[in-house]
Amino acid sequence: SAKDRLIIQRKYGKWWELGHHSNVEKPHEMYMDEHAVRTRAGIVNVITWLALMYIFFFQNHLLVKVLFPLMAYEFLSSSVFDLTPLAPVGFIATLLAILLHPEPYWKPAKPKRFAWLVGLTLSVLCFTFFSLREDLGRAYKPLVALVVFTCNFFTWLESSCGFCVGCFVYNTFLTKWFNLEECSECKI
Repeated sequence: SAKDRLIIQRKYGKWWELGHHSNVEKPHEMYMDEHAVRTRAGIVNVITWLALMYIFFFQNHLLVKVLFPLMAYEFLSSSVFDLTPLAPVGFIATLLAILLHPEPYWKPAKPKRFAWLVGLTLSVLCFTFFSLREDLGRAYKPLVALVVFTCNFFTWLESSCGFCVGCFVYNTFLTKWFNLEECSECKI
């Protein structure tokens, strides 16, 4: 139940392990609650829509200056430390997932971490285009739109369809190029 997951020393670990744990069968690998991952993707999807609205319709760049550090920190901390406790959106998503889906659905963390590095790359690229908007001239809005819509589409696929593009790329290409172990649980 949600109560079991929120109480500090229950079967799902300590408070900082709400969204992740190690698997008894594979103690060297970390696992994440897929419900929390998808909830986080939905929240990030809403954030990308907000960024698009502010850039294209409201011409207010203050929100972008606030969202970039938040999302960059979010993706970086999630990639390094998992969803909780250091990633603010991940922490909120984990709490929502616990309330909506009390029983976790564990999936391997490695492909998700790669996907979040892709998210970090997209957010840095978007902020780079935003910072160079005067130098880029007319190309600024199409470039930013391309990057933000890419992130928006990826997060929509994750949250709505359960398809993680980062996990697909990890299993299809990275495992072959870098001799990594395939994630059999995430394979299509």
